[in-house]
Amino acid sequence: MAAGKPAGFFSTFSIADPDGSAREGLGRTQRRNRRVFVCIPCHRRKLKCDKSQPCSRCVASGSPGECVYQQFPSQKHEAEPSPTPRQVTRQATPEASRSEPQLRLEGATHWRSAASEFEEAWRYVSGSDPHWEARYQRIMGHEALLPSLPGSNFPFGTIFTFSQSRVQILESLPPPQVVTGLVQAYFDTFESTHRLLHRLEFAEELNTLWINNNQLSEAWLAQLCMVLALGCQAAPSPVLASTGHSPDDWTDIFLDAAQFFFSQSQYFTAPTLTTLRTLCLAAMARMMEIDKGAELKQLVYLMGLVTRMAMTMNLHRTSSLLPDITPFEAEMRKRIWVTVQLLDLDAAMRTGTSFLHREQDADTPLDINDTDFHRSEHGWVVHSRWATPGGLTDSTYQVKLAELIPVLTDVISFVNSPTPAVLDNERLRSWDSRLKQKLQEAEATLARQPQSLERTVGPQVHFLRVLVHRTLLALHSYYIRTVRTGQVWDSTLAAMISALALLRTQHAWHSPPSRATGAAGVQTRASSSTAPIMYQPLEDQAPPLNWLSDMCHDDFEVAMFHLILVLRRGDLDTAKQGNLPTRVRASTILRQSLEFKRARACRSISHFREFVRLSLSMRCLASFEAGEPMLSGLMEIADQIEQTAIQGSRQGLLWTQESNPLFAGQPGIPPDQFVFGYSQ
Repeated sequence: MAAGKPAGFFSTFSIADPDGSAREGLGRTQRRNRRVFVCIPCHRRKLKCDKSQPCSRCVASGSPGECVYQQFPSQKHEAEPSPTPRQVTRQATPEASRSEPQLRLEGATHWRSAASEFEEAWRYVSGSDPHWEARYQRIMGHEALLPSLPGSNFPFGTIFTFSQSRVQILESLPPPQVVTGLVQAYFDTFESTHRLLHRLEFAEELNTLWINNNQLSEAWLAQLCMVLALGCQAAPSPVLASTGHSPDDWTDIFLDAAQFFFSQSQYFTAPTLTTLRTLCLAAMARMMEIDKGAELKQLVYLMGLVTRMAMTMNLHRTSSLLPDITPFEAEMRKRIWVTVQLLDLDAAMRTGTSFLHREQDADTPLDINDTDFHRSEHGWVVHSRWATPGGLTDSTYQVKLAELIPVLTDVISFVNSPTPAVLDNERLRSWDSRLKQKLQEAEATLARQPQSLERTVGPQVHFLRVLVHRTLLALHSYYIRTVRTGQVWDSTLAAMISALALLRTQHAWHSPPSRATGAAGVQTRASSSTAPIMYQPLEDQAPPLNWLSDMCHDDFEVAMFHLILVLRRGDLDTAKQGNLPTRVRASTILRQSLEFKRARACRSISHFREFVRLSLSMRCLASFEAGEPMLSGLMEIADQIEQTAIQGSRQGLLWTQESNPLFAGQPGIPPDQFVFGYSQ
């Protein structure tokens, strides 16, 4: 981009090839004479902008603070004084970003709570430094290269892809064998951690689709399309290879179809369990960032609707109050309610808000297999003799999850409360002990999986670990910030361990399976049940799990920010307990984690923003430790970030570790070197 052009002008070449330096022979860039002056959100969404500050569309969408215009930086920057390393002040609160709303209610689980404690870096991470602001906004302008679906009201959006025809949409579905493969991929992955469906009932309904689809409601078809969209994120590549479309193409098609069918259903006038399932699947799609272009706060709005609808349908109440429902329906209601709570909890952690509803008396799901129900002339009924007492079933994971959720919600609601309270040491230790105990019990139970459940138990165990360690990290970080006097080293160490445990899980999901484990990635050694499970060295490496990594991407971001703070404060230098990593090893862990973020940076706007924040923070940390000016180093890393966006868009907007040129020579950290065990 040439200096001197007004801010906010975009063209087809100004971002993808800012210097017009595309090499000859690779295709000549066509330049337009027309320049369009719009804010970045309107440019990305292809909407008309009224050029105000903020513009009317950003105000109407509830995000006036995000209305920023592309800036063209000058070539000269004022000198910046070198930072002086010093011990960070725990209670310091940096200035709010100029481009963010001034009034925010974000609790301890939000990424900003950790990132803003690095005072020296915050003005660069937030883009509020006057010498850095223009360059920062140019970086963020590359969001326009990322994919975005039309409209921002998913799953209630306006459909442009399809004409208003049920028949046309059904005819556009892939062949039955492909649909079956996508459904199988969904059940092997997302359904293992977020239970909503009954496998046999869904298979029966899917068979009806091919025989006489007129028997299926629009609500069920919307549910099917959401299952297929999520299945695209986890299906092996051969499943879609014969269709001529990529997984991303099919994902967009299925999301559009789901919105069309959902709009034709009676989701407000007569909601059903199928309606709730579809909305839960839509929330999972938002957490996966496959509804491209959505804003984070929309997840809170969606889960508020889902939770209120579930409560209106009395899913949070015991089945004994509803004598007219069948045992099968009662079980499905329990299953859906646990998942609604899980999604609401995840949304609260991601957005720094409180859990919506804590008063309930719902029954725990039965510890039962799906095959323990069978079809009869009266519908689905449970066998007279089901599930062997003490044995592991399809539902054991959800039973353990239901026992864990009340403790998780108590902690998250407390630390994210808009009216902060002092956390006393007794309550802190009680919550810490209960969380660790519940996790250890769940791990010990799930480690006894039969051969038939090996593929699903591994992700379940890892997902529970992420939930618990994210909560422990928030709990101890909150305690460190609120306690002004007294000894807080125990919490400092505990927060450090939880952050490392989260990053250990991230590395496990991007590494090949270990020979010391079964297919599920759960320890098989006889001694594993006697040692403290939570803090054992990682030997239960799972196969690459991109779908689960994308579900938990914000958990890893927060863990990285906390590890950056650990290095900033010098906590590892003063640590005298446990087998914690050295500063060099911790820096290596951070760099490897950043490469995982880089590999997924072009997946969505949210992934890109995470990558930008973390890249800037880590560069500031390097400058801080070296005693060098931060601004000069940031200019260098800014170019690398822009190249990541440009190359990612040219390579189909999603890199894998194998295709990422920046991954060359960056092997993962071996499990035996990724050690930070600690036993309290």
